[in-house]
Order: sequence, then structure tokens, then C-alpha cells
Amino acid sequence: MLSSRQEEDGTMTRSRSREARARRQVSLPATGVLNEILGKLVSRPPAPAPAKVVFVSCGVKIHFPWDKACARHRAALQVLQEAAKSLPVEIVPCEAPFEDPREMLAFLDSLGPVAGLVFFHAAYTAGEIGSCLGRWLLDHPTPLLSWAWPEPGNGDKNEANSLTCQNFLLNMWKSMRVPYAWMHREIHAASAPALTTFLRAASARHRFRTARLLHAGGSRVTAFYDGETDELAVMRRLGCRFDRFDLEWIHQHGMKNFPDAACRKLWQALRSHPACAKVAVPEEQALRTYRFGLAMLDLAAEGGYAGATVKSWPDLFSCYGCAIDGAVSMMNDFGFCVAEEGEMNGLISSLALHFLSDGSAVPTMMDLTLWQEKKDRLGIWHCGASPTRWLRKGTRFAATRHSILENGDPETAVGLMLEFLLQTGPITAVRYLAPDAGRYFAFEGDFVDSSMAYRGNYGLMAPRAGESVGRILGTILDEGLDHHWSVGYGHWADELRWLNHFCGVAEVPLRSSSQAQGLSRP
Repeated sequence: MLSSRQEEDGTMTRSRSREARARRQVSLPATGVLNEILGKLVSRPPAPAPAKVVFVSCGVKIHFPWDKACARHRAALQVLQEAAKSLPVEIVPCEAPFEDPREMLAFLDSLGPVAGLVFFHAAYTAGEIGSCLGRWLLDHPTPLLSWAWPEPGNGDKNEANSLTCQNFLLNMWKSMRVPYAWMHREIHAASAPALTTFLRAASARHRFRTARLLHAGGSRVTAFYDGETDELAVMRRLGCRFDRFDLEWIHQHGMKNFPDAACRKLWQALRSHPACAKVAVPEEQALRTYRFGLAMLDLAAEGGYAGATVKSWPDLFSCYGCAIDGAVSMMNDFGFCVAEEGEMNGLISSLALHFLSDGSAVPTMMDLTLWQEKKDRLGIWHCGASPTRWLRKGTRFAATRHSILENGDPETAVGLMLEFLLQTGPITAVRYLAPDAGRYFAFEGDFVDSSMAYRGNYGLMAPRAGESVGRILGTILDEGLDHHWSVGYGHWADELRWLNHFCGVAEVPLRSSSQAQGLSRP
């Protein structure tokens, strides 16, 4: 499978090998430690409507057997519907292959906004089908997947000329600068994983374009320059927009709607949970932390926000006597995607994994903190905001004051944060780069068995086969990339590549080992 804008050799081979070994995912718990109590205190943000993906095919009766083209149309539709079965996607098909471009355009115009379009080459077609669809796509920018299929090639007649039809139409779309992706695959269930990848990307792009995001605190934290966001550029590229709320306004909303008794229910549920091994934070600080989280969730449900970021320090430490980490853990467990430190690009990075995985990745924002060069391992850490669904099986968590502050002054440190080892299994890390989210970098690996390197949330990553931590960090450090990384469970690099192709976001290529020399040109 290869998109018209991808330039790396071997993309088709890599995609096929990925599908051959199947998606690598880890089965995280369906709920976090506080989900049951939390569900009684706040409503979830409304679920988005399924993304509408159109299935269109083409053919010309005079050239090739029409009954066979129609049969292939129905068979391909069945494969596509099966690929979409578990996704938040609605497949809207045409009844039969189109011959007349005017009929095709009337069909498309009758549907309203669509999230994606699968174009199936049932048989060779007239060129006007391609040019008219290309013109329509210029007015309605929509992810487009071209699907042709191989003729048997066993000496029988060429009954469809599907490959030539694909070649013919893609030439038009490329000339018209219409972004597309293509695949040349059998009309068979084996093609479903490739279709699923496209459907996930189309659905995620649609959700970005309709998303409203909440920015609690309204700005980044002090001196985190790579947390700055060019709001208009992000809106133009991805479509999402965000509203900025002052921390004091959120605090007052929480004070009005969530008294101590409500917050204490969460605190008591956390303290009494069998996985809680230690409590070392004053109750008052814990209640303040949870009140901020409850206020954010309440505003999210009221305003239909898809995710949030929060300026977690220094304001919460110095003005409100708490830390947001425990609340971020709770909100991500609940399925509401949140990034800390006023990081809108961090939230966008987490949302990409959240949307592509339909929530199963349970992403959160972290730092790359420990390079074990001889072992080729990478320690990934953050200070206590990881969802409890990430808790390593057979281990327990601690509820404490904020670890960074305790490194400096244990007498003045505040909480609440949760400390624990992270579940082993496949992960993806991604960053949409500040300030405009016009570039991204992603890498895959596996959290492996390890001890706690230092306090907070910690996992030790082994890189994906064929890659190395040296190449990953060489890319990051050579390019001077941002320092926050959104991490989610499962391997999603292929889906990210497709999503960003259709969003116009350029991929930062992984350096070869010979290029990662620690020398950077200005």
C-alpha cells in the first residue's frame, strides 16, 4: 500500500509485513481504579457520530462483462463492511458501478459531509469518471483510497483491466494534486487489514476536523517553548479548535459543583483499592487535585470537548496547593484524553493515538529520560499522571506528593500523583511538533520487564526489530525535536502515516545509524 505523497522506498513491503504478522496490541483493563465512582459524579462527553465513508466503484458496460463487474462490486463492498465492523464508521455504498460521472456526482452530493471515500476499480472506465471525481475532491477534500485488484493472469481473457484503470485515474488525480492512497489487492478477507488502516485514518481525520479542545490555564508552563502552539496553523491543518479557560474559573466551577464530600468519594476509593500500596499525601491536597479533574470533566461533557490540556505548574503548586497529575491519570482512565503542562501539541499527539485506536491505546504524555546504550533500551517516564490502566500486572501503585518537588524540598511538596511501573507490551510514541503541528515523528517498541529507575511512572522500551534506540534518539537530538512524547499501547505507526498524509503533516524520517553522529547543522 503506498500513498501518492510517500517517498520512502519499500513502503509497500513494510505495510505487507506488518499485516502478515498482525497488529500487536496489549489488552489493558477496560476501566481504571476510579472509573466506577467517577461515572456517578460526572457525565462522559457525548460520543461522536460514526464517520461516514463512501464506497464507489466504476466500470463501462461496452468494454467488459457488466454482470461480473457488479458481482465484484458486491464482493468488495462485503470485504469493506467486514473491515469496518468494529470501527466507529458507517459505510455508505452506491448500488452498482458508475458509468456516468454525472450520476456519480449526484450520488456524492446527496450524502452531505463525508469522512472518506473508497474507490473500487470494478472494471475499466471512461476518463471522465476520474476527472470529475478529482474536481469534486478539490471542492470536498476527502481521504481517497483507490482499490484495484489483480487479474488471474492464467491465459484467460482480461475481464476488467483493473490495474490499467487504476493507473489511468491515479495519473489524473496526481495531475490535479488530489491526495490519495492506493492498494492493489485481491477481493478477499486478506485485504481487510489494509482497508481497516484507511478507515481508521479517515475516521481520525474526521474527528480532528470536528473536535473542540479545552485548554485549562490558557498557556504553556514557564519556559517550555516547545509547548507553544500556533493556533491558526493547527486549525487550518487539522481542523480542531480550542477554548482557553482560566485556572481560577475552573477552580470556581469545581468549588460550586463538587464539594469535599464528592471529592472524598474518589480519594477513599483510591486509598482502599487493593492495588494501592502506599498513601503519602495529605487528604486536603488530594481533594483539591480531584476537584480540578471533576471540574474539567464536567466542562468537557457540557461543551462537547474531545480532549484537554492543563497548565499544571507552577500555578497549581503555588496558588492552589495541589498537583494535577492524579486528576490527569483519572481522566485518561475515564477515556477523556488529557495532556499536562499546557501542552496543546502534546494533546494533539495523544488524540491522534486515541482517535486511531478508538480509545484502546489509552495515551498519555511522557518524557524520554534514560538511554541504556549498551542494552539498547530507552527509559520513558513522567511524574505520576499515567492512567492506572497502565499499571503493570502483579504490581501496586503509591499515592504521593509530586516527585520533582520532593527532589527539591520535601517539606513544601504537594500532590496528588500516582507512582507505578508500566505494563509490558507494544507501544507507540508520537509527537506533532510545535508550534504548528506541520511535522511529526513516531517510533514503535515494547515496554519490557524492568525495575523502577526512579520515582513517578516508568517503563523501559526495547525498540522495534530493525531499529535501535540510537537511531531514534539520533533523529530526535539531531533534529532538535520537542521534548514531550505521547505514548499509547499498540503499534500505530502505519495508521499515523496514513492519517498525516491526508492531513498534510510531514513525517520526520528516521536517521540511518551512520547519520546519527551527534552533529547538527543550524
